[in-house]
Amino acid sequence: MIFIVSCHSPDVDAIACSIGYSELLKKKGIVVCPTYFGDLSKEVEFVRKYTDFFPPKKHEGKYPDGSEFILVDVSDPADIESVIPPEKVVEVFDHRELVFTDEFVNAKLNIEKVGSCATLITEKFEKEDIEPSRNTAIYLYSAIISNTINFKNLVTTRRDIDMANWLKSISQISDDYVRQMFEYKSKIRNANDLIFLIEQDFATKTTRGKNVGIAQIEIVNLEEVINLYRKDIEKSIERIKKEEKDDYILFSGIDIVRGFNIFITFDNRSEELFSRVLEIPKIGGGYKTDEIIMRKQIRPKIEKYLTK
Repeated sequence: MIFIVSCHSPDVDAIACSIGYSELLKKKGIVVCPTYFGDLSKEVEFVRKYTDFFPPKKHEGKYPDGSEFILVDVSDPADIESVIPPEKVVEVFDHRELVFTDEFVNAKLNIEKVGSCATLITEKFEKEDIEPSRNTAIYLYSAIISNTINFKNLVTTRRDIDMANWLKSISQISDDYVRQMFEYKSKIRNANDLIFLIEQDFATKTTRGKNVGIAQIEIVNLEEVINLYRKDIEKSIERIKKEEKDDYILFSGIDIVRGFNIFITFDNRSEELFSRVLEIPKIGGGYKTDEIIMRKQIRPKIEKYLTK
């Protein structure tokens, strides 16, 4: 059996790729099983409720002997389940600049710098002249819109826009669909909701022997939320830093409607590193950008800086 897998607690891009590629392969007569592990993001919950369609199965424990794997929206062995042998990975799809594919010695690599991994999967449908089902098209469209932040993100390419337009024509969604999805993922009724968002999409990477953590949240009304819950954010980041044993940590908030970041650091070492990496004045209590900078864009800068 071939299992399609992604990273821990997948976002809508990873889930959409899993659903999309499994449908495409099944239409070509290849038996596969889409799976996930961890929790699901709020955007996945929204699309799941909207479509009442969710083929991936939650996985725990071990996979059957002889299993093979396809990775979607992930290319770092550290981000997949530890029970997956890297040599059993037969294909990898990812769209990041910084990838770690050396261990996947038997895998066909599909690594291209586009805004969303779902764009790569959608292009596979188009190339094979196969139209995805309406529900699958909705997932893939949602993923492209989410990852490019409705095309406001600097990583957006013409390929993302073209595939999103094709998927939208298939999905027949309402004009206010994107607004509904963004508002759903931004529902913060109390500090616990915000802390869940921070923890759900937090990631630590070891770079040149240093643990570097980045908390990224993508919501509407970012400035208002930060002003209201600033102390809770600080407590959450300090606790995570201690638990993850991070040498450096950054809070990155993204306003998905107005199109900017607010970066915050909470210790001098982190402020010095990220100010230099991002080539901006001291971050301190908050630095507001003029454009959106995603975590996947920051990671290669950290790698380059710490290597020097």
